[in-house]
Order: sequence, then structure tokens, then C-alpha cells
Amino acid sequence: MADVLSGVESPADVRALPEDALPGLCEALREAIITTCGRVGGHLGASLGAVELIVALHRVFHTPQDALLFDVGHQAYAHKLLTGRRDRMHTLRQADGIAPFLDPRESHHDALAAGHACTAISAALGLLSGRRQLGHTGHVVAVVGDGALTGGLSFEGLNNAGGSPLPLVVVLNDNQMSISANVGAIPALLRTRNARAFFESLGFTYLGPVDGHDLGVLTRALREAKASSRPVVVHALTKKGRGFPPAEADEQTRGHAMGPYEWRDGKLVRSRGGRPTFSEAFAQVLGDALERDPRVVAVTPAMLEGSALTGLKERFPDRVHDVGIAEQHAVTFCAGLAAAGAKPVCVIYSTFLQRAYDQVVHDVCLPGLPVVFAVDRAGLVGADGATHQGAYDVSFLRPLPGLTQWAPVVGEDLEPMLATALQASGPSVLRFPRGTLPDLPPELAQGDTEAQGPSSPGQPTHDTRAGAAGAMGSAASRVTQAALPMPGARWLKRVAGSRLTLVTLGPLGLSALEAARSEPDWSVLDARRAWPLDEAALLEAAAGGHVVVAEEGTTRGGLGSAVLELYAACGVSPRVTLLGMPDVFLPHGDARVQRTQLGLDAAGLRRAGRALLGEEHR
Repeated sequence: MADVLSGVESPADVRALPEDALPGLCEALREAIITTCGRVGGHLGASLGAVELIVALHRVFHTPQDALLFDVGHQAYAHKLLTGRRDRMHTLRQADGIAPFLDPRESHHDALAAGHACTAISAALGLLSGRRQLGHTGHVVAVVGDGALTGGLSFEGLNNAGGSPLPLVVVLNDNQMSISANVGAIPALLRTRNARAFFESLGFTYLGPVDGHDLGVLTRALREAKASSRPVVVHALTKKGRGFPPAEADEQTRGHAMGPYEWRDGKLVRSRGGRPTFSEAFAQVLGDALERDPRVVAVTPAMLEGSALTGLKERFPDRVHDVGIAEQHAVTFCAGLAAAGAKPVCVIYSTFLQRAYDQVVHDVCLPGLPVVFAVDRAGLVGADGATHQGAYDVSFLRPLPGLTQWAPVVGEDLEPMLATALQASGPSVLRFPRGTLPDLPPELAQGDTEAQGPSSPGQPTHDTRAGAAGAMGSAASRVTQAALPMPGARWLKRVAGSRLTLVTLGPLGLSALEAARSEPDWSVLDARRAWPLDEAALLEAAAGGHVVVAEEGTTRGGLGSAVLELYAACGVSPRVTLLGMPDVFLPHGDARVQRTQLGLDAAGLRRAGRALLGEEHR
């Protein structure tokens, strides 16, 4: 089987294979996908389910002359293996390695970059229209999962394409799954006889449903679609996780995204889970809020697993809503809940909140509704790369009137921040990173000692107005007492006569504390809010003459920009250095390494501070 795949360097080699070699090719592709994901992790389930579909597509269509667009690309590992990237698949999702999704810069067989769902139909129609306008021939195929049909953008594309004379081919890879099981009316409709009427009523020729694992049936249907002179849908029924028993047995996600594992003696061997993550800690405090207050409701756009909400869905089935891949709907649904008197918490990744910006502005902030946005995956995300980096939420949310933006340093901050947000009369944001909870530093373990003024020279005081939270540190030591409203910024280290202050947002406060331990005349201020600013604390920081602002987000329009705006408005002019994510789309890689490269670790903050003071070589 592996020998069949070793002879395939391009789609032309797939088309040259005899029919009887194709089942062996499919088995070899599955074996390669399972092996690759076992070594480096990855999106396993969807790619296993689409193997025959991708082989059939490359038998019928000739990329790059024909354009093949995959919605997101979760299902496209077989496509990567067949298009000259087999020898580098071991670098998947690693720095300078194979991209987690599709990218034309990586291969001319990838027609368009995509990492968010529901884009393929619109992009494919535009690509086909542009090609025809410029006199180019060739077919354009959009491969979409049925999960994409929970998103409005897909329907905008279907509406436009169905009324167009262009022969767009839409291949519907229907496995009844998004990341987890699909929700809503459309996925249920697809498995009935009404599927044909649905697509035909939109103007498409409908072919199917066909067995998405039968190469002969698939190939015939795709050839018929290729010959069509009008828009056509090929409806293929597939099984996510096919060919890997642990994925097939995973009822929740069918092996959607699995970390490194070993398949040994017919058993799956995976590393044991480590410390709880920020997502898990937030889910825990959200569960307490749901328990205490029947008005609290949680909403997520197809991210029950990613945001650790599956347990809450089981406990509160009528108050935890998965609305599918529909970020715009999720936000406006929350607006309606808030208008009715409920307390909605929209749990959403930073990169996905970008998709619902107008709804945040128009439906939540304009009427001032008390919606809480729990912005998960804020900052660097690692292996998922440029399409998923949480770089922009602070900068695009900060201008919105009445919207408060919180960021926890440690897990204990989550409960009082959520309690404060739920008590607010307007909208709020809690942004927290991907990754495990950090250890509680000794400075923050000393209890609640809010500083009322500077201490004697060289003696720091510490404010830990976070003790009521309790999702951090040892999970067994969690405190569950009711949380008090959170104040503004807090001094993590406050020194009289400080020459320099490190101002941070979120967990970077811990790096700043480490950087300042060897610097007796440095202070550390946790901004705690990206907006509104604690002006008094930031003006005190400016009094020392030197300020370094560090954040895990873009420096353009972020916390640092807000601090500079404040200083300009108040007529103070300390020397200021801004650290954060640069003006580029950061690629995939190890987030810890990237923090070091960006100077966002303790050593980088120390270097930046010393450079600002003119002490680079000390």
C-alpha cells in the first residue's frame, strides 16, 4: 500500500494509476494521515473521512488548471499528500513546516487560503467569475462540509451561485458532523428526500446522495458534474474518522483534532492530560454562575469541545446553546437574550469573533445590552497558525463605546471578572489565552493586599484582588466563595521612586514580575482592563519617566496605543516602548518559542526595559 503512495508526486500520477490500484492508494493515504497525526497531532477525523472523495476529485479534475477549494481544509490532508508534500508531512503545523490549512504559497494546487468555515462557495463563485471574465478556462470546485451549512455565508454564496449561469461545482461532504455533531434544521434535512428539492429550489442540479467511500460511484458523479453547463451540487455521504477505530468510536468529535498519540497493539496510547487550561477554568466558573443564577445562559458557535463546555451542556441542556458555525447569529442571539432579561455569555474564539464584528457593534454595543463575551484563544495559538491567531480583539473592540475589556493574569481572576461582567449594565469582554494555567507566583499568593500608596523605597507591595476566583493553581484548592466586583489596574510590584514600570495585560504580568525581580527600582502594573483604562495608575507609572507596555495582541490599536493616547491627552511624556505582536500575520509554530522571539518572555521584557533606560549591557 505504501508503495502505491510513494509513486505519487502529483495529481497526474493519481490519474495515471489503474482502477484496481485506487483502493490501495486510499488505504495508504489513511495510514499516512494516521501516522502523521500520531507524531505531530492534527485534524485527523475529517481528513480520514474525505480520502476517497479527494482521490476521486483528482481523478476527474486537473489542478491547478481546475481550481479545488476546500472549506477550512480540515479534510484536506489527503490532498496535501497527493500534491507533492508527502515527504514534508512530518512537519505539519510546526514552525516553517506544512501549514495546518491550505495555502497557495505552499502549493499551486491550493487555490485559496482558508482557515475559517463557510467561505468556499462564495470564493469559488468569485474565482470562476473572474476566470471567465479574463478568458480563462477550467472548472472550479468548492468542497464544503455539511457543518458549513449552519453558517450564513454559505447561504449567501448558494443564493448567488444558484442564480448564476456559471457551472460552479459544489461537493457537499456530508458526515453529519462539524467539530461535533451538527445542530439545526439543515443538517437534518440533508438526510431526507427533501435534500434534492432544497438544492434544486436554489437553482442547482442535484446529484446524489452518493456513497462518499465508493470510488466508482463518486467518479461517475463528479464526471457528470464536470460536464454540466450550470451550477451543480454533488452530495456525498461520508463517515468522519473512517479507518481509525478510536476516531470512529469517538461519538463526540470522531477524532476531529487529536494530539500526538501511539497506535500500539490495536490500542490508542495518548499522553495523560496535564494542568487545567484557561478554557477549562473558565468553564468551571461559568458553571458556578449558571448554578447560582437561572438568568445566566451560555452560547457558543460550534465550540463546545474547544471551549470545554460539553460538561456544562450536559448539566444545563436548556441553558447552554451550541448554535453551529454561525458567529453572527450567536452574537445577535445573545443580544435577544439580553433584551429579554437573561444574562448571556457568548463563549467564542478571538479569531471567530472577527466574523461577527458588525453584530457586536450594531446589535450589542449600540443598544448597550449586557452581553458578556468570553474571548477564548486570545493571543498566540501555536499550531493553528495565521488564521487562528488571537491578535486583533483588543484593537477592534477597544473603540466601541461602553464595552469593558478584562484580561485575567491567573485563573483566580476569572471568577471575580465574570461576576463583575454579569453584574454590569452594559457589554463586557473577558479575553484569555490558549494554554494551561500558570503557577501562582508567591507575590500573588500572599492574599488581598491592595496597595494604597507607594511603599518605602525598594520594598514592593502586592495587590492580589483575585483570591475569590479560584480556578487556578491546584485544581483541588479551588475557592468557591462569591466573587466581589473587580477594581481597576493592580500593582503586582510597586516601588517608591520607581524608574521604570512594566505595564502588561493578561498572563504577561507573570513574565513582567519575573523580569522585575532582579531590578529593585522597577514596578509592574497589571492593567487588568484594556478599556476603560485605570488612568490614575497609568499616570503614576508615567511619573517614573519610563514605561514598557507589553501585550499578546497587535501593537496597532491595542493597549499600548491606548496608553500613548492617554499620555498625549494628559500632556505627560515618559519614554515608552510597546511590545506585542508585529504588523504581520504570524504563521504556525510553537507559541512559547514565538513569545521568546517576540520578546514577550521575562528575558525579553528585561531587555526592553534596560534598553529604554540605556542600560542594554548591564
